[in-house]
Amino acid sequence: MEFSSDIEMQKASREAQEFFALILPEEQPLFVSDEATIWDVSTSTSDEILARCSKYYGKNLSVGDLKQPLWKLLKKLNDGRQPEEGREFRE
Repeated sequence: MEFSSDIEMQKASREAQEFFALILPEEQPLFVSDEATIWDVSTSTSDEILARCSKYYGKNLSVGDLKQPLWKLLKKLNDGRQPEEGREFRE
């Protein structure tokens, strides 16, 4: 079995860890490819995800934003944030 690349997700590994801990605490995927969207790793509803992203990241997303590859979503959520801004997550 061959998996898709995860180069972009590797670059965003810290942001991905934070995202899964804060937004999807019950869902911790073992592998996320660069092609994966939130729907490939989560069974939460769009309303739940959008509300959590708004609460933790202070950004209002659309359902369309959730359809893009997860690494792009992580970039959008973290653009303009200070290194420790709003982060309740600790490694």
